[in-house]
Amino acid sequence: MRILFGLLALAGAVLLCGYIYLSASAGRALKASEFARFSNTIVKSITHPQEGGASRAISLSKAALSSTSSSGSIDFEGQSYTFPLPKYAVPQEKSGGRFYFLAFVSPDEMQNYFDRDLPRAGWTQVDQGGAGHFLEGHGVRMTIVQHFYLTSDISEFNVVIRKHP
Repeated sequence: MRILFGLLALAGAVLLCGYIYLSASAGRALKASEFARFSNTIVKSITHPQEGGASRAISLSKAALSSTSSSGSIDFEGQSYTFPLPKYAVPQEKSGGRFYFLAFVSPDEMQNYFDRDLPRAGWTQVDQGGAGHFLEGHGVRMTIVQHFYLTSDISEFNVVIRKHP
């Protein structure tokens, strides 16, 4: 019985430390659902050491929890094209006509992103092929290629703007 209580106390201490660490990284107390989402992703990422594993998931979690980015933009031929980002997005790289970000999204949140969020911002999906989503709006074409990164809880998005054919 003592061993069981000892293990439960240890598990509780580990959870509490994890919660405190992620809350401190975010600069605020996390909701239970946020803590569950990010801690679950960190645990799953242990099986992906070739991609940085848990240490990469922890650094991305910290960045996602403290990110204030709600939109991305791409400068193309003298114009700036803006589009919404999912809630827990972490911008990574931006270059001529291209924007790359990672996001902690569930399958339902990803579907809402393509079916609801992007159309509300003026982007209409015209086709989809595999990981590629093809949209039109604001006089240009947008291509978004989405792949899972580390775990199925993190997706990488590569967004490209090009002329309308």
